[in-house]
Amino acid sequence: MHSEQPMDLLDTFRDQFSLLHTHAYLANCSQAPLALSVRSAIETFLATWAGDGMDWESWMAEVERARAAFAALIGASPEHIAVGSSVSQLASSLASALVSAPQTAPRRIISSEAEFPGVAHAWLATRASGWQVDQLAADERGVVSSEQFRAALREPAALVSLPHVCYANGALLSLDDLVEIAHEQGTSVFVDVYQSIGTVPIDVQVSQVDFLAAGALKYLCGTAGIAFLYVSPRVLEGLRPTVTGWFGRQNPFAFDVHQLDYASGAARFDLGTPAVINAYAARAGMELVLATGVERIRSRILRLSALADEQARQLGLTIAGPVDAQDRGATTALDVGSEERAHWLEAALRQRSIIVSARGRMVRVAPHGFTQEEEMRSALLAIARLLKEA
Repeated sequence: MHSEQPMDLLDTFRDQFSLLHTHAYLANCSQAPLALSVRSAIETFLATWAGDGMDWESWMAEVERARAAFAALIGASPEHIAVGSSVSQLASSLASALVSAPQTAPRRIISSEAEFPGVAHAWLATRASGWQVDQLAADERGVVSSEQFRAALREPAALVSLPHVCYANGALLSLDDLVEIAHEQGTSVFVDVYQSIGTVPIDVQVSQVDFLAAGALKYLCGTAGIAFLYVSPRVLEGLRPTVTGWFGRQNPFAFDVHQLDYASGAARFDLGTPAVINAYAARAGMELVLATGVERIRSRILRLSALADEQARQLGLTIAGPVDAQDRGATTALDVGSEERAHWLEAALRQRSIIVSARGRMVRVAPHGFTQEEEMRSALLAIARLLKEA
């Protein structure tokens, strides 16, 4: 039997999304379209809820399957993954553990203007506990470079927070030497991979990052309300989050109100009752991405991004952030001059069955592995025409 060809897997991936029959979908940096397998998983949960009222044993098993699927995507073991409601919540839980830990490193966090606000705010909140938070400034393109992080790491810090791909402009940050430099200084590394996971291969064993977080609703094809945090076993032992909940215990079902014991693995960062229906959606979405292959998806996106670069130049469109596709994640951000114009364009394109995502003065065009070249071309051409007519 012949193995399935790579293009066949991308076609199979595309077949999962009925919305693609009528729309060019390029807003994956904000929310993926609904896949048939994800819908089926949600309906499975609804059927058990409707038929049995409750089935906590199978529901909790589904949360564990979601935990395992995320671990598989990043080369980790499930016991090193925490399940939360959002990356903001998980970063806040981590911040609470940092400020309460015995201090062997300076009470300093390196962040940046490229950070997603929910993550940046978690670090800023540590200032109330006397911590110093240094936010590196973005350049005129909205990019914070590796060189800036290297310079900031010359001074000791407890943590450096790296956005793998910037949510606003798609800038892809190279992690290789930054992790090594940070570790030489005794600095732990947190990486937000929300905008890269599912489209850029990630292996925490290779990168040696200490913390890594993402949610499921973007390129992992899930929904909001569930997120995951990888915690390296190298740094876990001393971390006791004070933002906590009953699922962060060694045995949540002991119902012990007198003792605050912490789970032995990353589950100590779990909080309250998991969002079960979201776990069904997340597991199905991640398994779909795993079956398609992240390397294969990345190859398709690089080709689409290079096409976007070429066509943007021809049409006189301004790319914000890196101009080389190799330096971006899946997002090509177009600077259209103002926030008002960006949101007008998003609405006008939706009327033409082209779905993009506006952020600030940028219109973000964000394909996935299911996106076809003609969809990218037609979207950019429509943007150029609308701007000319405005």
